[in-house]
Amino acid sequence: MIALERLNSISAPDFAAALASIFEHSPWVPERVATLRPFASIIALHAAMSAAVFEAAEAVQLGLIRAHPELAGRAALRGDVTSASTSEQKGAGLSALTQSQLTRLQSLNAEYANRFGFPFILAVKGHTPDSVIAALAERVNHDAPQERGVALQEICRIAFFRLMDLVQEPLGDAIIAMAEKLASLSEDRDALTCSYLTPTHQATAARIRDFMMAAGLDAHIDDVGNVVGVLAGGPNRKRVLTGSHYDTVINAGKYDGRLGILLPIAVAGSLRRGGTKLPYSLEIIAFAEEEGVRFKSTFFGSRAVAGRFDLSDLDGVDAGGCTLSDAIRAAGHDVAAIPAIARDPSQVACFVEVHIEQGPVLLEAALPVGVVTDIAGSVRSAVTVEGRSGHAGTVPMTLRRDAAAAAAEMVLAVESRCRRQPGLVGTVGKLDVPGGAVNVIPGRCEFTIDIRSAGDALRDAAAAEISTALGEIAARRRVKVEQRRLLQAASVPCAEALQDAWAASIERVTGRPALRLPSGAGHDAMMMAGLTEVGMLFVRCGNGGISHHPDEALSAADADIAARVFQDFLLHFEGPT
Repeated sequence: MIALERLNSISAPDFAAALASIFEHSPWVPERVATLRPFASIIALHAAMSAAVFEAAEAVQLGLIRAHPELAGRAALRGDVTSASTSEQKGAGLSALTQSQLTRLQSLNAEYANRFGFPFILAVKGHTPDSVIAALAERVNHDAPQERGVALQEICRIAFFRLMDLVQEPLGDAIIAMAEKLASLSEDRDALTCSYLTPTHQATAARIRDFMMAAGLDAHIDDVGNVVGVLAGGPNRKRVLTGSHYDTVINAGKYDGRLGILLPIAVAGSLRRGGTKLPYSLEIIAFAEEEGVRFKSTFFGSRAVAGRFDLSDLDGVDAGGCTLSDAIRAAGHDVAAIPAIARDPSQVACFVEVHIEQGPVLLEAALPVGVVTDIAGSVRSAVTVEGRSGHAGTVPMTLRRDAAAAAAEMVLAVESRCRRQPGLVGTVGKLDVPGGAVNVIPGRCEFTIDIRSAGDALRDAAAAEISTALGEIAARRRVKVEQRRLLQAASVPCAEALQDAWAASIERVTGRPALRLPSGAGHDAMMMAGLTEVGMLFVRCGNGGISHHPDEALSAADADIAARVFQDFLLHFEGPT
């Protein structure tokens, strides 16, 4: 392997020579980007080379496509192809085809070449012979300009996999670059939004799968949309599971959830390329849904893995009237297969999650990482206040039944109660006057309440008192109040042994004692606690600890420290066999 730092500093001819194997028999690609150095990341280098490919003249593009051998063609069967191509085809099973598969593939290859004048190109990593044949059978019906574009895209995917195996960079830089790449996929032009099973969400899943395969993981997307990658280890040990979610809130930051996917991928790739084999298999799960943005229910991904998926949720609808079951089917998944996603507890050693803190404690303590002790439970409610509308200028103040004024007092009641005891927080996150107007007394107001604490008894007592207070306010103000429970999740303690293991890794890597702190936010680890013991590592975030916001920040230096802590944890973990 060659360090990116060195690629950035060597002569242009040496740079092109070092990358000559990335694009098949086409050294002109790295030659064209040598003057654009330095590159901040491998992903940035790949983006520059891909841009050079798509900006090239059509004749040059056709030359690049024709430089590739046919899949399982005569050259491949003779072994007369590059070592990279040989390895890739062998990995997809194309060197061990049945006679019927070989006949079908060669027939389609001939039809394709006759139609387009160039060989069928497919990044075969992650494919099987049957899926290769299916892709060829579909693409042979494209028109020529469309197929040339698809072929170039596949060539660039092949180049990405090759590049990731050839070039190395600091783990922190790799993590930040992957997060930036994922953030370029969004439902909104000017903000990051990725909600469950939208086209953006499915494109994000495909990109995460590519990251996993580039790291050398055996990767697939399951029937709830989770992206699962496995780094094979010793065969006789229980698996260690890790991961987090890749869906986002509306107008999100780049690191919430996604750090806990990308950091393990970077570490797994580093271990594999370094020849280190863990005594157990590591399973990285990018959970498809945690935020509840589209279907107003949460943790679809981790609940499926933990065997806690509620099939009644399949009848839930989004704002456009699409049911969850229809969305899953439209994405190409099998609703009936969801129960089979559940892992066997007897085969799981633990679940660990890496996550940005989403708060300022580590920032104030000047520490890059910390150990999570507990994950706070939450009670969420939707509240509707019904009063009486009226003209803003003609109804005396003493005769009003103002729903918004009553709601305002209720909001203050939530704040007052939750301020009284440390470790308790209460939030009114949504507040709305439907159909309100500047000159109309509000007749209806709607808001939400989210009460959290690491202590369930403390939280539930506060929720009950607030509920009573809302009823008293409504009676006094002559309005009606309806309270509807949306969620009640118990707090989850992190396993003491895993806390200690995280702390030991932090001390070995940083030379400083580990800070232990609770999590006020909910995480996929809460659902996984029903399957196995859980542990969490918090990573410092900048900008005052802000999260669920575009200003969410993480430094490459902190990501690198967290990655080294995670790697140390894996290397020292001695869970059950």
